[in-house]
Amino acid sequence: MKKFAHFGAVLKEKKEGMNFLEAIGVWATNPDDDPNLIEWLYFEPDSPMKDTLVAKTGHIAYIVDEIDAKLEGVECCWGPMDVCPGVRIAFFTDELGVLTEYCQLG
Repeated sequence: MKKFAHFGAVLKEKKEGMNFLEAIGVWATNPDDDPNLIEWLYFEPDSPMKDTLVAKTGHIAYIVDEIDAKLEGVECCWGPMDVCPGVRIAFFTDELGVLTEYCQLG
């Protein structure tokens, strides 16, 4: 299974309603709260992701059921890793050059 989840957009300042993901030093909104399914992101200056493509550009995200199997043979630019209990993510550039996130829940 692969289902569209959200579009991620990077901000230069924190936005009200963001939650802190301590494992990656990122503040994020819940895309389900946005009418356009946008996940707004703010990277702390000491985030381990601050110098990655993820922190510099937007991305498209999909929910997948078996992230490790879906990523077999794929070169990730970040992850896969557990960012909080029940959420495992990875970022890579797809065959068209689009920064893509796979997210496994549960």
